[in-house]
Amino acid sequence: MTASPNTAPPNPAPVGATPVAKKRYTPIERFPLRFHMAITNAMGDAIKEMTGGNSLLSESDIGRLALHGYLLANNPRYARVMQNGNRNA
Repeated sequence: MTASPNTAPPNPAPVGATPVAKKRYTPIERFPLRFHMAITNAMGDAIKEMTGGNSLLSESDIGRLALHGYLLANNPRYARVMQNGNRNA
């Protein structure tokens, strides 16, 4: 007679027990589109100075304000849309 180890066989995973990835919470976005751009070191340093500490504006806020000003000055259609009260154009 041979001695056998007293271990239980591995239990198979129950059916339907595959791990499901958690769904990330996606809030309603005020700004639904994204726009990425390259900037110079001097621009980056200036933005860091303006957004550091307890600043009221973030880096993306400054980018949006700059783009908004440019579009108002150079795109008549955008300017008209904004004059008609569409704040999220």
